Amino acid sequence: MRKMIVLLVVAALGVWRLWPLPEAVIPPGQALPAAQAPATLRFALLKTGAATTLEAMVVAGGSLFRPTAIGHVAVLVEHPAGRFLFDSGLGTAIDTQFGTEMAFWAKPIFAYRQVRPAVQQLRDAGVAAPDRIFLSHAHWDHASALGDFPQAEVWVPDAERDTALHGRPPAFLPSQFSSPTLRWHPFRFDGPAVAGFPASLDLFGDGSVVLLPLPGHTAGSTGLLLSLADGRRYFFVGDTVWNHRGIDQPAPKFSISSLIVDADRDATWQAVLALRGLRDANPGLQIIPAHDSSVHDTLGYFPEYVMAAAR
Repeated sequence: MRKMIVLLVVAALGVWRLWPLPEAVIPPGQALPAAQAPATLRFALLKTGAATTLEAMVVAGGSLFRPTAIGHVAVLVEHPAGRFLFDSGLGTAIDTQFGTEMAFWAKPIFAYRQVRPAVQQLRDAGVAAPDRIFLSHAHWDHASALGDFPQAEVWVPDAERDTALHGRPPAFLPSQFSSPTLRWHPFRFDGPAVAGFPASLDLFGDGSVVLLPLPGHTAGSTGLLLSLADGRRYFFVGDTVWNHRGIDQPAPKFSISSLIVDADRDATWQAVLALRGLRDANPGLQIIPAHDSSVHDTLGYFPEYVMAAAR
């Protein structure tokens, strides 16, 4: 009940929004380049936790009365040349991390349930732990499980590592980055421009797994573009938006939420508009926000994989 009261009060303030909704000028998108995806490339969502909030809390103009399901996921990607996680989700130490470091006023807003860490799911399925973790960004709910994979290199842009090491609650929880075994691997987007993005990083050289810069939510926010051999394409966009309605309308996050979590609100909004333009230019592209369970549910969860259809 206490949590619901907090959510209702904060969401009610959102009706006023503190400022008008920004103008939605959708830039023309560009076609994505062809990819030579191997037939065995596949991915799976590991649901590491869940929450429920009001739609008004996650997207501007959302309903004050319609609940929406939130998922905390890690994405397992398996390519013939390597296996990795995109985000780590909620880890085995999340209750301690959250309980001792999260700001008291933020605890009811960001409360979670049904924790099942990725490391446990992989172990139960007999799947080897990955040797690399790429973060969409280093906020607490994406980086919680880094300590569960001490053998893995943590790949982030330089700006994201620096932000994480100096970050504070409620966005960052310092203990998640304090382990001496944490193996940072800062990287740069040193590949060519892709569909309007100024640079890229092609992980396997075949265009099937490409990292793209999405700064705004954090300085080093990163998107993951996956292309399957049957032509289906998926763009994991982290917290640029929290719900597919942010792209469909388009609309920014709820104003107070954005004030709390978005490092650069204007840049985040421009990224949202660019994603909408990209989807308009590539109708088969599925954009996947990091926390939208309504989208995640359509893909299914580990140990089920999404893979190219057999020919």
